[in-house]
Amino acid sequence: MAKYKYLHHIIQSDVGAFDKEWLPGQIAVNAGIYRCKACGDELVLARGQAVPTAHHQHSVLGPVVWQLLIFAQEHPK
Repeated sequence: MAKYKYLHHIIQSDVGAFDKEWLPGQIAVNAGIYRCKACGDELVLARGQAVPTAHHQHSVLGPVVWQLLIFAQEHPK
């Protein structure tokens, strides 16, 4: 489970990006921390990076499906 120390750096949001499920090989639209829905493992992806296809496997828990857990906000320059 992702952890944080300073609550004032985190903002709760109901943006639809948190509801999308990502399969291995798909390209992440948002930079952030993604969590495997079956086993709870987490990984960090940059925007435009492919979700790893060989990160881990599990047959008993179900398919490897990732969901955005923490969205990395980028500000315009």
